[in-house]
This record gives sequence, C-alpha cells and structure tokens, in this order.
Amino acid sequence: MTKPVIVATDPTPAGDAARRWAAEHARLLDAPLRSCSAEPADLLTAAFHADTIVLGHHGPFALPRHLTAVAEHADCDVVVVRGTPEAVHGAHHRVTALVTGSVNDPPVLHRAADLARRRGSSLRVLHAVPPLPVRTDDPHRPITNADELLRGIRHSSVVARMHPHEAIAHHADTDLLVVGDPGPTTRTALHHAPCPVLVVHRPPTDDSRVPTQRRALTPAH
Repeated sequence: MTKPVIVATDPTPAGDAARRWAAEHARLLDAPLRSCSAEPADLLTAAFHADTIVLGHHGPFALPRHLTAVAEHADCDVVVVRGTPEAVHGAHHRVTALVTGSVNDPPVLHRAADLARRRGSSLRVLHAVPPLPVRTDDPHRPITNADELLRGIRHSSVVARMHPHEAIAHHADTDLLVVGDPGPTTRTALHHAPCPVLVVHRPPTDDSRVPTQRRALTPAH
C-alpha cells in the first residue's frame, strides 16, 4: 500500500500554500493525501506511516525550532513550503539537489532525479565550496561523484565558490531544493532557501531509483 503524503493542519496562508503543494505532490506520487495536527509530537508519530510530511512556514524569518525538529528527526521525507508564489507554484521548472560530499548525497540525488522526472523539470546539482586560502581536498569531488551517479540522466552541475547560504540565494531559480546532510548545510537551507525544501530521510525504494526515462489521520481538503 502506498504511504500517504501528510500535511500539517495550519489555518494560515502558509498552511494553505503547504496544502496546495502537498496535494500536487501526492498526485505526482499517486499517493493518498492526509492531514495531521501541527504539533511536533503528532507529526513525528505520523511520520512512521508517511511517505512525506509537508509543513508550511511564512515569511523570511528563521524556521521555528519545533519545525526544525520535525524536519531533522522525522522518519520520512519532510518538505518545508516557503518562498515566493512563483517558487511554490513551480514557475522555474527546475529541481536542485544540494550535495555536500557526504554519504547522504546518493539518496538526495535519487530523490531529486525522481521528482524532476515526475514534474517534467530540469535537474541541477549544486555544491557550495566556501573560499579558503588552502584546500587539501578536491572541491569538485562531490560533483564528479554526482555526475557519475547520474550518468545517462540529463542534468547540469554547478560548483559555487561561496558559502552555502550565499549559494542558495544566488541559485534561487528553482522550485524545489533537495537536501540530505543532517548538519549545518540542511539547517542553512531550511532557514534561507526562498523555495520549498525537501529533506531526505528514507533511502530510495525500487520505485524512486535514479530514472532513465519518464515513467490515524484524516483526509486533507
């Protein structure tokens, strides 16, 4: 049975945007849409039975601590819907995977590629490299690894010579930012991205591998 997309009940404009986004996401996944209390404990419990939890957040302010906790600790993917109406409604036709060189990069790339396919959007891989006077690592390695994993999948790759928050702001022309590192890069995305952010928590299933071609809850209203 397909797990549902669960949206947090929130009687605000941000909550309305989250419900609209969740409904479209559920349609793309061919999954049922459900709603749940916005209390963190209820959302974390619901995450055991969900494909995705969708939260709304309004304005340019930092994400509240309770939403950050859900985004970081849920047992399923979490999407925080914020940003301009153009970004929320998919005007850019682009999905961006933010890679960091960690073990979380492959699931991020799998999910981003799958969602770009379902949305009919282009796929971009972004890696932020803070400028340092001396580097002992290869700043291009995460992109090289991503290009290898995405071999045969049309995408663009960008190494941004700037800090993550600067890279996110500079490459804001995207409808969805997909992240997976549980550390500061994901927190930066959640606090600064001018678009919905998807935090990957579950490993890819057979249905969400990198594609080679297109192919106690209450009902949400």
